[in-house]
Amino acid sequence: MEMAIALPLILILSLGMLDLGIGVFRYNVLSYAARHAARQAIVHGSRADRLGPWGPATLSLTAADPHPIASAIEPILSASIDPANVTLEVVWVDGSNEVDRRVSVTLTAPFLPVMTFIFGNSPHTLRAESIMNIAH
Repeated sequence: MEMAIALPLILILSLGMLDLGIGVFRYNVLSYAARHAARQAIVHGSRADRLGPWGPATLSLTAADPHPIASAIEPILSASIDPANVTLEVVWVDGSNEVDRRVSVTLTAPFLPVMTFIFGNSPHTLRAESIMNIAH
């Protein structure tokens, strides 16, 4: 009798923690990819003669698109998140790609937990942002 009461609670708690752990892992992967994309963007300022300058127009694309910044983060994401579901936005915050100006990279991805009766049936949006100063 005690097992009939305790087993469902233990399973719900265990699977809920596993689901939450997967969500946190995917958020950390998204954060790492945002920092990596920002590092790629800061070396493509107005003085990047070998690499070629990017910006200052805002880029909005998915991580699966054929753009160099999307190609740089696709291997990072593909282990745990489908790159086609990740939205990538690169904004030159100060309106310029000159040295010491800022570039912001924002990644968003949906996360649908398995335990929908605990966390809800609508997907949660994972969002990671990294802002860095342009190096050259």
